[in-house]
Parts: sequence; structure tokens; C-alpha cells
Amino acid sequence: MDIEKRRILVTLPECLEMLLLSPNYQRWCQRIRYCIFDEIHCMSGDIGSDVWERIMLLINCPMIGLSATVNNGESLRCWIENVEKQRSILSKTSEPRQVYLISHHERLADLNKYLYSNRQLYSLHPIGLMNGKQLTSRDIPKDFSLSPCETLRLNEAIQKHHVHSQSIPTLTEYFSPDWIIERSKCNKYSNLVSNQLKDLITNGETSKIDSICSSLSSTTSNQISYPELKPMSSLIHEFVLTLKEKNLLPCIVFTDSRSLCEELAESVTQYFEKLENELRQTKYKSQIEALEKLKTQIEKAAKTSNRCDNDEKGNDKSSKSQQTNEDRNQLHLSGYEENLLNGILDECTLANRRSCDRELVDQLIERVSSRHPRLVRYLNRGVAYHHPQLKGRSRSVVEGLFRNRYAQIIFSTWTLALGIHMPTKTVAFVKDSIHLDALQYRQSSGRAGRRGFDVEGNIVFIDISISKIRHLVISTIPDIQTHSLISVSLLMRLFNLYSNAEDKEDAIYRSLIVLQCPFNAQTELTRRLIDIQTRFHCLHTLDFLYRLNLINNQGDLIGLAGILMRLHEFEPANILLTYLIDTRLFHQLNDAEEIVHLLACIFTNLSWPIVRQSSERSLSIRQNLLRNSKVFLRPVSAEIRQRIESYNSLVKEIYGFYIENVARQMQSFNNNQEYLLPFSNVSFIQSSDYDNGTFEYYLHHHYSQQSKNVSISSFAGPSGLTHEQFMSNYNPTIGSWDLAYDLDLSPRTIPYVDIDARDHTNSSYYLNSYALDFFRHGSERLLISENEIDRSETYNFASSFFHSLASIKTSLNTIVENEMKQTKNNDMKFFKPLNEKFLNIEQNFSRKINDSFIKKEFY
Repeated sequence: MDIEKRRILVTLPECLEMLLLSPNYQRWCQRIRYCIFDEIHCMSGDIGSDVWERIMLLINCPMIGLSATVNNGESLRCWIENVEKQRSILSKTSEPRQVYLISHHERLADLNKYLYSNRQLYSLHPIGLMNGKQLTSRDIPKDFSLSPCETLRLNEAIQKHHVHSQSIPTLTEYFSPDWIIERSKCNKYSNLVSNQLKDLITNGETSKIDSICSSLSSTTSNQISYPELKPMSSLIHEFVLTLKEKNLLPCIVFTDSRSLCEELAESVTQYFEKLENELRQTKYKSQIEALEKLKTQIEKAAKTSNRCDNDEKGNDKSSKSQQTNEDRNQLHLSGYEENLLNGILDECTLANRRSCDRELVDQLIERVSSRHPRLVRYLNRGVAYHHPQLKGRSRSVVEGLFRNRYAQIIFSTWTLALGIHMPTKTVAFVKDSIHLDALQYRQSSGRAGRRGFDVEGNIVFIDISISKIRHLVISTIPDIQTHSLISVSLLMRLFNLYSNAEDKEDAIYRSLIVLQCPFNAQTELTRRLIDIQTRFHCLHTLDFLYRLNLINNQGDLIGLAGILMRLHEFEPANILLTYLIDTRLFHQLNDAEEIVHLLACIFTNLSWPIVRQSSERSLSIRQNLLRNSKVFLRPVSAEIRQRIESYNSLVKEIYGFYIENVARQMQSFNNNQEYLLPFSNVSFIQSSDYDNGTFEYYLHHHYSQQSKNVSISSFAGPSGLTHEQFMSNYNPTIGSWDLAYDLDLSPRTIPYVDIDARDHTNSSYYLNSYALDFFRHGSERLLISENEIDRSETYNFASSFFHSLASIKTSLNTIVENEMKQTKNNDMKFFKPLNEKFLNIEQNFSRKINDSFIKKEFY
């Protein structure tokens, strides 16, 4: 695709960042006029969230950020405003762009919550889930809202318990003057009722609140058996039938498990197929037998007619032929009869076959019929599933059929929770998950209530504990909290942007904005700490990259820097990889499994929950029982370990000085707060004399030695810990616990690679050898049974490792192509054998992923 000719570009944050940091697209980036960030709260995620913040800093144009789940919108506005001021200063413009926060707190469709049990939906009032102690300690979240039904129930409960903190008009008094009851007025009435409850919370009237909550609670009733103790396969089809009876379809059922999505879709489809067979044997048996006889007669008549046509060919008997054709046309089955005989019965499908666009439905199903017959089988019943492994064409077909109201129920992971227009009448949550939190609940439940179709949306909980439901419904949306932006790979990419940019000034401005305006620098102290960290980190990273032969004395990228940048998302494994390549380690390794083993040690980190010291017996038992898998990644050889330790020694040497310099600089700004221990109230700044042997004496004695160890915390200093000891036993898991300041010591900032996989107690644990094992056998079944990886995660783990292989292969291939163009002093002898080795490994792994996941997905 020729991006430069496009006026509108819809893309992912990662792709946009690649364009913004590419010198080749610098002119194109300067022509961007507007940028819309949908689901802007994603900048607060765990994995890959930092890319959102980076592109918001790199791009220089008016932007719009959209989200339904931002709790600290004012902080976000202040940050963007500060960024615009800094841009204005750097670019020397007269005025910075204005930044506005537009908040809207009303939904277009109210949400009713239900518990599902025994073919019934039990209304769930959010206040009924709580008690007085919980409400007085946690209060009600800012985005809390009640539907009209919930408002009436709360008002009745308040009146019943004689709460009169402020007068509330009756419904007749409040709404009778209006011809039409508008939603805005309903919401105002709801606020009046909610304010009475808030007054009770403010006054701490726990007993009255308990009484109100008890009267609204439906979970204490003996008539409700929740959660229902049934297999999920039978529970889910009963739930679907309940929704159909109550006219609550379409529905999206959210679960965290990819395998459960497919299992639930299969269960519902099998139920309808079984029901159809039973109906054909009972209710429609006589009709089907009659139709089969009629079909036989039609076939015989057709054969007779064909013989007559052949006998009369060439004879002039047109009138008789015309009569025969008319009789033939009358002898055929109607559409209803054909469907009864060979099609899908109306009672045995959820598909909306009457009001859909039939031509569009047929076209969409035809697109996947040859490659994905299992999905087509589900779709014919109005059932589908949606998860990350459902790729490209199949995913678009599922989404299109649901939007067209043909498919009526989708079992989905969080792929439908945000970033795609998929409104529905009902949203259900099935099975608990650690990923189901208040934010995910708000995002997913926001799908309920179709604009222009539904006045109300419905939320249903299935097999989720009441305590978890209480947490989801009443918890506040978390604030946006970002991670540190500084990293070795980011600096490399900024160097590359500047070195090869046509407009050097633009490259400098954008780089400075990224480095100087992080979101988490909200207070004066954090702003100062981050600024000092960034400056010293840039300085020491320049030294680090220069000593690794990745930049020259002008800051231009050289050597293997291209591989490092292409693998930037695998930091710090990408830096160690380039170091090992530069030392010709991979030239000496000729066994493909040995190379994959080393790459697995570097690029994977899925641990077994046992430490090495206590697992020797377990390891021997597993290895005797399991013939196909290694299960545990064995330690690297002594020669490889020596090279990795050499790399880590360089990291500790350079970044040890970084830690010391940051601490020393921060100490020069501090107000002596570090000299006071808050628990003991011992002040190190006082010159008091203490008796030998006292606690205070030993504290001061050890502190007197700390002038040589400015990086060590006053809490850790009395133990005798020195800076040299801290760096000698450096453990990235522990981080900055023992340091004087809360420095970011993540592997992206300090590119140390812990090849021994140590935990916070310095105990080494084994890593799962799933990548090496899959390279050997290519079996998803063995990953599940022997490596004990959940089926919903097997594809994610395998594809993630394959992505690293593909990136290495692509980088080496690009280097080889460039070297072939060089007429003098090319390095083909160095890169060509490397390229061939990694190409063979990547192709082998790709073939096994295709056979185990992609092809199998179609059947």
C-alpha cells in the first residue's frame, strides 16, 4: 500500500509509531493534520501500553482522544497541555494549541444487571450487593448510575426505612407536567434518589444502609441457587434458550479462555443438531415421509419426461411437449418443504433468517465455506466465536454477520470489548478470570444497548462469584498510570531518526518532547527524578552502545544496530542477541536445536512454579515419563554462559555508575528527608553522641560509611550493604528496593539479562521449554499435556516466539541484500551463513505453526 497517497489512514499504534520513527516517512508525518486515538485508556495497560504515550508525544498535530473508561481525565488534559506548551517553546510558535476535556456521563441505554440460574434471570441491584461497612469505607464511584427500575427500587427501600434527608417528589409530581418523559429528566430523578443514599454514607449511618442493602439484595433469597452446579455444556444452551424466550438476543458472551469460546459454541450447536434429529423423528416424521415419497415421484416423473423429450426430438409435437413441461414445473418441492426435508428447522437455529440481508449473508458465508467448515456449521445455527486466533477473513465474516443481525450469539474473548463497533442487546460474563477487572467489565458491558434499537441493555453473570460481581459493579475505574518511556532501544531509534532525517530540527524537537514530557512526571519530585534519570540514562547508554559497536563517535548507527531496532519489543533480549552475534557465537553453533534452545533461554520467560534446588527429583521423574518434550529448559553451556556474563558485566559496570550519578544528583536537591527514619524517628543529621552498643549508635556508625554508597537507602545501609555488593549481586526482579530513590531499573532501562531466572529471593527457577519442544514435535496437544500450557494460550506463546524468529530472519535478510549491493568490503562471509541458519529455523517453525494451528483451525 502506498501510504503517501492515502488521505485517511486507519492503523494500529505500533504501526503508526514505526512511521513516526522512520526517517523515510518524515515528510509524510509532517503532513498529518489530525489524529484520533480511540480507546485512549489503553496507554495504561500492562503490555505494549507505552507505545500509546510515545506516539502521542511524537506526533505533532491536533489530536482527539476517545474513551468511555478514563477516571483521571483532568490529569490527562494537564499532561497534554504541558506537552503542547513544550512544543510551542521548541518550535517558537506564538501560542500553544488549546486542550479541552469534554466529559459525558450519561448512557444512551440503561443497563440492567441479572444473575442467571435454573432457566431464570434474577434482577441484581448494585446497592443490594453491598453493605453499610463497604459503602462507608469505599463510597460510590463517580461513574455510578442506576437504571429507572433500579432507581424505583432504591427509592422504595429508602422510603420504607423512613429516610428523609431531603424531600423527593413522587413520580406523578415530578413527571406529570411533561408530555414525554425524557432520559435526561429520568437521570436527574435518579440523582435525587442516589443523593439520599450518599447522605447516609457521608453521615456514617451504617445500620440504615444495611437495612436498605438487605431489602434490595436478591442473592440472599433461598429461592435462588447460584451459581448453578451444572456442567457448562448443558448450562450454556439452557441460558441461550432463556435469552431466546425472553427476546434478549443478540448477545455477546465474554470469557477469558479461547478454548472455552470454541467449546461453548460447539455445545450450543450440538444441542440444536440433536434437537433437530429428534424433531425429524417425532414432530415432523409423517411430513418428512410424505415429502420423501413426493420427491421420489418427482424424480421418476423427471426421468420419464427426459425420455419423452429424447423420443420426440425432431418430431413436430410441440403442444404435447408444452403440456409435459407445464406438468414438470408443477412437480417440485416448495422452499418450506425443501427446508423441512434437507435444511435447518426454524426451531433449531438462532439465526435471524427472515429480516437479514440474505444475499449478503450468503456472500459472507461463502467466503469461509471452503476453508472453515466448522465455523460455517456454527454460523448456520446463528452461533459464532471470536478470539485472537480467528484471523482475517473468518473474523470479518463473524463480525459482518453479527452486525447484519444474522448471527445472534457470539462467544468471545476480550477482542470484542473495545476498538470495534459491535453493539448488542445483552452482554454475559461466564467464568471468573484474573483479567476480568473493573476496567474490563466497564469496557465489555458498554456493548450492551444498541443505539436506535434498545432502550435498555442487559448484563448477565453466569458462574461468577457474588463477591467478584460486587467488585466489578461497585469498583471505581482505575486511573491512567503509564510506565517509564526511557529504554535503550528507544534511544537507538531516536538516533536513527536524527541521523537519517532530512529535517534535522524536526527530529530533534520530536525526540526532546518524548524524552522531556512523560505522563508520569505529574509532581515536582517525580518530574525532577525522571528528568535526572533521563539525562544520565542517555549519557551512559551512549557509552554502552559505543562499546558494543552499535554507534560510532558521531552517534550514527553501525554494525548490527538494525537487528536491535527491529527487535525493539523484545528488550533486552535484542541487545544480548546482537552481542552474541557479534562475538560469532552463532557461527560456531551448527545444531538447529542448540540455536533454538539458546533463543528460548533469551526470548521466553514462562516459568515453572518450582525452584531448581527443590526440583531435581521432579525433573528426573518428568524426564522419565515424558518422551516427547524436554519440559524444562536446561542451563546454557559453560562457553555460552561465559559470553553472557561478559555482556552482563559490561551492563553492571556502565549502569552502576548511572545509578550512583542519579542518586548523587538527587541528593544535592533533597531537603534532608532521607536522613529521618520514619519508624524509629532516628535522625542521621543530628550530631548527638550515642553510647556504644545502642541501636542508634550502630545506625550512625553504618551511616557514616554511607558517604561512599550514596545510592544505598538509609534503610538498607545499616545492614552493611554497599553499592559494590548491590551491583555484584544485581537482580532485576528486586529492582530499587535497597536504593535511596525509586529508580526505574526495569530490563528496558538496565539491559541486564538474568540467564538464571532468579526470583526476589535470589532462588533460580526453571523455565518452560515450550518453544524448543514445539520446534521438535510441532504438536499443540503435547504443549497442553506435557508443558502444561492452557489450550487458550498455546497459540499466543508459539506465535510470540515465532515473531522473534521472523524478525531476526527479516533483519538478516535485509542486511544480506544490502551487502550484495556493495562492490567493495562487503561482509557476506559473516552474514550469509547466519542468514541461512535462521532462515531454515524460521521456515521449520513456521511450517509447524501452520500445520498445528492454522490448518487445524479450518476443520
